[in-house]
Amino acid sequence: MCGAGALFADGGNFFRLDGGIGGGYDAGMKPMLVLMAPGFEEIELTAPVDILRRLDIPVTTAGVKGRAVEGAHGMVMQADMLLVDVKAEDYDGIILPGGPASWLLRDTPAVLALVREMNAAGKLVAAICAAPIALEAAGVLQGRRCTCYPGVEGDLKSAAEVVAEPAVTDGLLVTGRGPGAALEFGFALGVALGKEEQVAALRVGMCV
Repeated sequence: MCGAGALFADGGNFFRLDGGIGGGYDAGMKPMLVLMAPGFEEIELTAPVDILRRLDIPVTTAGVKGRAVEGAHGMVMQADMLLVDVKAEDYDGIILPGGPASWLLRDTPAVLALVREMNAAGKLVAAICAAPIALEAAGVLQGRRCTCYPGVEGDLKSAAEVVAEPAVTDGLLVTGRGPGAALEFGFALGVALGKEEQVAALRVGMCV
């Protein structure tokens, strides 16, 4: 039976559907930074954040234009902080939800600077839907394999290969295809961050 609060046994450990698999956030892991720009695709933000937190991976959201951010379908969500206050050294990776917000992310110099800094430091860099255009603008797709929303492929000219897969991992670069791939994108983030066994258990617990 799947439902909030249900417990699932996995090799002697219990997975909490309403929480993580372990006993709290990994003390050695800095948060993942998720950017929220007006027009973000809501499911592309909420699904990966939910999955990461179930995996006990800390997440911080930052508003590009303000703390209260309206998504592509009218949902208004509150960011934890503002982009202007973000310091790259405080995070282990950056995640860009897509939707109409993708072009604002691409055209915001502070976003591109953060992406470049995190990539240069060997941290996780991720984007879904049309948001890989911001990775392209930041120059981090050069020679890499990735995916994106259909029709955006032509904007990713430096990529070695753009494929039609739900989620693609190339080292610490993770990309997702679109709203329907939000869960797979989240799972791919978890695996890239070293939580492969926990992701397998989470799939069972979430009935995926």
